[in-house]
Amino acid sequence: MKRDATFLTLAALVTAGLTMRPLLTSVSTQLPYLQHALALDATASSLLAALPMLMMGISACAGSALLRRYSARSLLLPGLLLLLTGTALRQWMSSGELLLATAALGGVGIGLVQMAMPGALRQRFGQRTPAVTGLWSGALMGGGGLGAALTPWLSSHVGWRIALSGWSLLILLALALWTMVRLPAPRAVAHTTAGSPVRETPLYRIPRAWALALSFGLVNGTYASLIAWLPDALIAIGWTAQRSGTLLALMIAAQVGGALGLPLLALGQDRRPLLLLCLACQAIGLSGFLFAPLAAPWLWASVAGVGLGGAFPLTLVLALDHLPLPARAARLVAFVQGIGFCAAGAMPFIAGQLRIITGSLNAAWGLHLVIVCLLMALNLRFHPKSYAQAFASPTQRQS
Repeated sequence: MKRDATFLTLAALVTAGLTMRPLLTSVSTQLPYLQHALALDATASSLLAALPMLMMGISACAGSALLRRYSARSLLLPGLLLLLTGTALRQWMSSGELLLATAALGGVGIGLVQMAMPGALRQRFGQRTPAVTGLWSGALMGGGGLGAALTPWLSSHVGWRIALSGWSLLILLALALWTMVRLPAPRAVAHTTAGSPVRETPLYRIPRAWALALSFGLVNGTYASLIAWLPDALIAIGWTAQRSGTLLALMIAAQVGGALGLPLLALGQDRRPLLLLCLACQAIGLSGFLFAPLAAPWLWASVAGVGLGGAFPLTLVLALDHLPLPARAARLVAFVQGIGFCAAGAMPFIAGQLRIITGSLNAAWGLHLVIVCLLMALNLRFHPKSYAQAFASPTQRQS
């Protein structure tokens, strides 16, 4: 029975992960057609990738309060339902405003699911959390690859409306599976030796919480900018939508490999070596797109993808590592994702504006390259010996 429950949970986990990114990647490969059919201007096009990320952040910002009142599973189901609604409504789009509304609605749903999932994994899998988080991240990115690769083909056969809204069938399957999953009750809060609950310092007052959120957000900002603008940039130099979608799918396939493989290499509690490796891969890919975009675009996309894929689960596990209690660690991850996705949502919009100003994406790739170098310096600070002190209460620091 226990093995069956684990298999069901993993199946529900993978299916839900596959639904998290087609909302973004299915649109990016169809952007030229959507601009013509719905009269989207450059600003609205920039918002298509930025708005879901922003809504992910806003919904995750409410995560700490929600996780104090509701179980992780009870937040996963409404999140999937909101994503289902936003995706299905794309069948009846008639204007750019409606398309943006579906992006916002779906982004809220994704934010709820992504906010609740890491805590649910820590609660269910304990010491196996890094590997299972890698599986979650791999499924999440694999869904993005499916959205990029299959949407152009679907659009050519059944039209772009069905190609965009048809992903709701996968979300329905994820909903059905999660209605059958049962998670163990979370552990109780920590208490002092006198028996009273430990008073927690609000996360927004803890510098380390902001540092973790900034690291997570800027890594995802690079992902969001590449998802939003890489296909359109390639189409602008003569590539077809199918070919540019295939390149994006390759990048995301490399992300899946990075997400699944790199967390398994994590030995002990120090995540910094692997995080630095991931950031170095991102720097190589961005440098390629900046200085020699046509020399080896498939290589740049693959290397950047491995780095982006590995960094996503490792930044989540890094946040979970800081706190031993699953409930409190889940609230930290909710904070990290809330602030992080708000920051990430701004990056594709900034990249789009830089493209308008300069006429190319070189300035955007250069900006992200600088950010990656700064993230290397920031991540050096996250030594495991600093975890307890970074989140110690004032009385614990005094003692």
